[in-house]
Amino acid sequence: MTGLFHEMKRRNVFRVAIAYIAASWLVLQVLDLVVENVEAPPWVMKFLLAVAAIGFPLALVFSWAYELTPEGMKREKEVDRTESITHQTGRRLDRVIMLVLVGAVAYFIWERQNVNSEVPPSATADVVVESAPVATDTQEVVETETVRRSIAVLPFVNMSSDNEQEYFADGLTEEILNSLAKTPDLLVAARTSSFGFKDSTESVPVIAAALGVDHVLEGSVRRGGETLRITAQLIRASDGFHLWSETFDRTMEDIIAIQEEIAVQIAIALETAMDPEALEKMMTAGTASVAAYEAFLNGQGADQAQNESGDPYELLKVRESWERAVELDPEFSEALARLSLFWTLQMTSNQIGAGITDLTFDEMQTKRDDLLNRAIRHEQDDVTRLRYEGGKALNAHDYRRAVRLFSEYRERRPNDIGRNVGGLLFAQSVLGLRTEQTALIREVYEQTELTRPLANNFSQYLRTPEDADLMRLIGHDAAEKFSNDATLMYQIHRLLLWAGDIDGASRLIPAIVSSNLPEENSYLVKLRQACAEQRLSDAVKLHNSGMEKFGDDVAIAWLGNKVIGDDEAAHSLLAAVDAQDNFEEMTNYINYSHFDPSLYPNMMSHLAGQLDDERQIIELPYRCNL
Repeated sequence: MTGLFHEMKRRNVFRVAIAYIAASWLVLQVLDLVVENVEAPPWVMKFLLAVAAIGFPLALVFSWAYELTPEGMKREKEVDRTESITHQTGRRLDRVIMLVLVGAVAYFIWERQNVNSEVPPSATADVVVESAPVATDTQEVVETETVRRSIAVLPFVNMSSDNEQEYFADGLTEEILNSLAKTPDLLVAARTSSFGFKDSTESVPVIAAALGVDHVLEGSVRRGGETLRITAQLIRASDGFHLWSETFDRTMEDIIAIQEEIAVQIAIALETAMDPEALEKMMTAGTASVAAYEAFLNGQGADQAQNESGDPYELLKVRESWERAVELDPEFSEALARLSLFWTLQMTSNQIGAGITDLTFDEMQTKRDDLLNRAIRHEQDDVTRLRYEGGKALNAHDYRRAVRLFSEYRERRPNDIGRNVGGLLFAQSVLGLRTEQTALIREVYEQTELTRPLANNFSQYLRTPEDADLMRLIGHDAAEKFSNDATLMYQIHRLLLWAGDIDGASRLIPAIVSSNLPEENSYLVKLRQACAEQRLSDAVKLHNSGMEKFGDDVAIAWLGNKVIGDDEAAHSLLAAVDAQDNFEEMTNYINYSHFDPSLYPNMMSHLAGQLDDERQIIELPYRCNL
């Protein structure tokens, strides 16, 4: 055996093996880069790897059987040992190995730099982490731990040739962010903060400093058909050190597993204290169906696009995506809940996007309730189930129970601010709990980044004159961050008028009226502005024209009459609805601070024992008062 070892060493078999492995690795890395850039099918790399593997034993056999001589290649047994130059060949092989290793190191350094520059972090958001500070006697210790376990998830870059995959990349980023937000002791920067740095060329330390976090997750997505390559890196901002990085070459069937693995690896890298049950909940995407998950991501993208355009009929695309997700996975609870919310919107006559389907009210109500009941039944996470139960209480007009459920959800999942505030604010508004409502808005706004959902909720429920400064602050913040969101700007225009900022509101009008928002919304914006500026003759003309066009729409007519100052006409419209005991329609107005439910006896009978006896009625500060 010793003789065989020495003979293999003499014939340079070991050197050939090392040189072959090193050279093959370097060549395959370069070929992998080429194959990726030309978007060749996955089998190409598998074939090249197989060729390299087959060539290895052949190279060893060749080095054993043949020897390089001054006259060329000869069979080893034909070479006189006294004339053998295997020792010279060995030194040449040593030099080859050294050169290959240098090339490998150079490639490795280049690859790391390329990965870092491939995923540009993104630009502009003031920032905050989605969590409230904990007030304890050990506050200093808590803050130290908080900083150590804080992270921002930057939008994954779409490296696909198909720009339509942008929604897919953004959706994947958001789902990873949502998974991490469920980690009890990990603070996660708000989605709006992170996505504000999309396509930015700022460095990771600069972004981390702006977002107030110590770690940043960035990545890229390349998709071709069913083939998927996802690259993710977790970076420590203080020194740019990569705590964890991974490249996933998979198919679409693995997308959910990849999302889960990324979240788990980050939790491990940051040493978050998670018990097995909490870890399992964090990993849960809500469905095992890849196709259903992809439809869900498409729905999120379509929803954002609709908000920006203001075209209510774009909501039909959103509904199609939710329906597709539910069709593919009938137990996908979050998709069921989203689809239920679509039908809730359709039933809310005074909301943008309502009434764009042909179903009757009873049919829509049946769909809404059935979908939400299914979401509750199939939801495995007891905390998420609280949110669904809160929505069910709202649908049943049990507003006090809704306050309790949403408050508990907010307490148990404080990081999920985007979904733990809206329902609570609505229930508080109905019950006339304006002091609690304003305190909640102020607390959330001061402790977290303003997101689109939060701005929308704040603008609908912050209606107290003594809080004009807060309304103005939120209004300008939202107008700066979300100026391309026509639906939200419609709400912000009204908020600024409540704050008495007439000039600030007027600057939003051109973008609103030129958007795809329904014509009746442009009418209300112009009427509000005319009354706020006391252009009474213009207001009267607008109102008469509006009543001629939209007078059959009770919601638009009531709003228009309240703005122009014709309370009698406004009251007669809803008195007719209440006389028909149409409680569902009447509840569409109950969250308006200038709506007085005590004027409508049938409504009051349905709400017996729920409303605050001292409910404050606040008239519009911008009404015409003709």
